[in-house]
Amino acid sequence: MFSITNFCKGLVLLAGGVAGWIFAEFKPTFPLIIVIIIFIVYDAWTAYVLDKRVHQRYPDKTQRKKAKFTSFAFGKVVKDTIPKRLCLIFLAYLVEHWVFIHVNIPLSYIVTGVICFEQAWSILENESSCRSEDESRFWKQLQKIMVDKTERHFDVTLDELKDSGRVTEERIEQARELLKEYEKQKKKE
Repeated sequence: MFSITNFCKGLVLLAGGVAGWIFAEFKPTFPLIIVIIIFIVYDAWTAYVLDKRVHQRYPDKTQRKKAKFTSFAFGKVVKDTIPKRLCLIFLAYLVEHWVFIHVNIPLSYIVTGVICFEQAWSILENESSCRSEDESRFWKQLQKIMVDKTERHFDVTLDELKDSGRVTEERIEQARELLKEYEKQKKKE
């Protein structure tokens, strides 16, 4: 005999069974997931530290009083970046165990390695950006092959802010106007 209570119990049992199967199926990926989450969170932290360095080094060129890193930016990392990377690992694991069953290819480990390399590269870019002249030669050598992310915190190029090594009031005002326009566009989105 059909009743709502039996139907609900059946749904709960079905959901529990599916959740248990998913947990058991993807259990080998949990250490990989922990590793990439640590890398992604550390990358977000180095971006925050870079933003503080940019503000300290160029206080007259940045209008804001606090660092650009906000709970919204961290929320974007948690809501967008981490789930996308987790899906890649899950998909690689499924392909590794369901498609390439006769070939021994550790695809989930390869994908995790690629994600970790991407995050490590970003961490090194953050760490090497906006360093003073007297800091370590290591950071200077690293900047020859990596992107300087300082410009991203102004939304203009550093060359636009400099005039023969000196910053003019006109350039600072242009940068402020561009920053205001960028913030208005972000609010609209």
